[in-house]
Amino acid sequence: MSERFQDRVTLEQVERVAIISLDRPERLNAFDAAMYEGMNEALNKFATTPDLWVAVIQAKGDRAFSAGADVSDLNENAKKGVNAALGGLNLDNHMVTNKPIIAAVHGYCVGEGVSLALCCDMIFADPKASFIISEARVGTNAVDIPIKLAKKIGYSKAFAFLTPGDPKTADWCERAGFVEVISEPGQVQQTALDFAQRICSESGPLAIRAQKETLWRSVFEDATKAKEVGLAMRTAIRQSGDYREGREAFLEKRDPDFKGI
Repeated sequence: MSERFQDRVTLEQVERVAIISLDRPERLNAFDAAMYEGMNEALNKFATTPDLWVAVIQAKGDRAFSAGADVSDLNENAKKGVNAALGGLNLDNHMVTNKPIIAAVHGYCVGEGVSLALCCDMIFADPKASFIISEARVGTNAVDIPIKLAKKIGYSKAFAFLTPGDPKTADWCERAGFVEVISEPGQVQQTALDFAQRICSESGPLAIRAQKETLWRSVFEDATKAKEVGLAMRTAIRQSGDYREGREAFLEKRDPDFKGI
């Protein structure tokens, strides 16, 4: 089985494993509206297909897992007075499925790419992968990422990851508890697939799903209030001159001149 969603995301079946790939390499797999929709559709297909037991989320191209939200699209929308997000991942708000999901990250993993990886149950990384949470550098705030980071690696490490937004290596992320496995160079997708196939062959699928659901609900079901606060603050921030300056500086490849107002 092989399917394509919104011309941005593919799903291929390898035995009982779904290989879900971000497939917009010419834009470093940046998230536009269609990418969000495509990922949500692919995950729904995985969730509702009985023969698929485990998913590996990866990306096409050599340079990036994902460069994050497409700043060009955000900027065009902002010029029209539209400051809403380009879309959203259903995984940010819901478990979607109690089947295991593994992220296989190579190259740059920025912003929304980090958020997607955090939505997965385990993160495998190439040793040269670079993780960047860049929202603050563009003058806005991440919402789902801080919530998930705090749950996964604790307050101080999460703050260090977020502030001021410096790239973090795969080694740093493994020590922090963000990345579970660092593969051999160039082998992260195969390493993740091998592990996914082990889950399928060595573990009872119903038992794995029950364990995941128990874990997820114990950790994330109290995050609603935190998200409400973050979204309210982001709505206000996106009306600011700083947000305009952050976008323009990013696109012009210069340092931003933030005013704090």
